[in-house]
Amino acid sequence: MNEPPPQPPQPVIVAQSERVLLRYPIESDRDAFAALRKSSRAHLEPWDPIPPSGLDLYSPEAFDREMETHNTDREQRWLIIERESNTIAGRIALTNIERGVFQNGRLGYWLGQPFQGKGLMSEALNLAVGHSFRPAEQGGLGLHRLCANIMPTNTRSRNLLKRAGFIKEGYSEKYLKIQGQWEDHERWALTIERTI
Repeated sequence: MNEPPPQPPQPVIVAQSERVLLRYPIESDRDAFAALRKSSRAHLEPWDPIPPSGLDLYSPEAFDREMETHNTDREQRWLIIERESNTIAGRIALTNIERGVFQNGRLGYWLGQPFQGKGLMSEALNLAVGHSFRPAEQGGLGLHRLCANIMPTNTRSRNLLKRAGFIKEGYSEKYLKIQGQWEDHERWALTIERTI
């Protein structure tokens, strides 16, 4: 008897709204992910750190990090999919997840140039917040606090965080090395109490 051919892995959807869904990456996303990063390089590069490894964040090899850390105890990486076109629009990463008495994670996100100005990132960030705060027994991460650090010149990101309910907690001088320069960052945070 012939066995049916193996089916390719199906992506795991974390959360979805009318226009976007968040899902874990799968290997077949590599080329589309790299193409979107490459075509959006001029838009994204001013905000991207250069990894110590020297890895080109706009190369197909950068996708290896997405696959290696997309669903671990310390990191979550979700592709933002525009539902109408079923296309990768960007990515949200939740990193430095700390448990115990802290229950905190740090958000990083980007949206490709063609998807800017449509409100997709606002929807995606709200989905990420909801999933992060949802109790583990209901399929979420059960976190209490989320934070994001942004350069003061990144007004779009600041407005995004404000719309999502984040509050500015402080200012960190020379916080992160971006494109070879130590850049100041604003610290923004949201706790579950502000979403109830």
